[in-house]
Amino acid sequence: MLNISYIVPLICFWHTITNEILKYKKDASNNIVSFIHCLLFIIHHEYNYNLDYAVHMSIGYYMYDLVFNVSCIYKSKSNDEFTRRYPFIIHHLIGLCLLNASISNLEESKFHLLYGYNILETSNIMLYISYHLHKEYSHYLHLNMVSEFIQLLWYSYFRIIKFSSFVFKNKNHFYNFSYTNQGMIIILYFMAIVWSYKLTKKNIKNYKTLKEKYNFSITRHK
Repeated sequence: MLNISYIVPLICFWHTITNEILKYKKDASNNIVSFIHCLLFIIHHEYNYNLDYAVHMSIGYYMYDLVFNVSCIYKSKSNDEFTRRYPFIIHHLIGLCLLNASISNLEESKFHLLYGYNILETSNIMLYISYHLHKEYSHYLHLNMVSEFIQLLWYSYFRIIKFSSFVFKNKNHFYNFSYTNQGMIIILYFMAIVWSYKLTKKNIKNYKTLKEKYNFSITRHK
């Protein structure tokens, strides 16, 4: 069951980490904290170490980041800010529900929910790295283009191919989940398809930019 005595200290923990990183990396602090959360859960899951605490750690993170995203929308009062952040709010709400279900469910269902969640977290690794490179090394055009291409391959593999394969191989367990949980997993899957599509468009744009730059360079030196 959900242990409330864990949640409040963990929310404070993520708030403290964010404030400390803000002192050194103002623009990239939220991304760094997200990356730390991602790595911590993956390590816990890979070594099967204190998974209940790892789940509470993720719940605390999502609660903290949910409040952060809502507060950014409220402070901005801008439609652009809402458009940018509402997918994260939906993602976090679904994440909270599924993580809570993993605690409340039978051990077998817990294994499948957390294994699927681990695949999703692993898919985010290149997202955080690519974002950091954009913030810290925006002047390195080729580096950022390469990172976005790797991000597309990495994200799409884990979110679409590996996750689909996992659900298909364990479809009997998937059908045993409640309709609510099944619906939320399907929503996450379609969100992954949309994000992969956006990454594909971005990479096509990068390719065209690089091609135009290369052609211009050749023309100028003729």
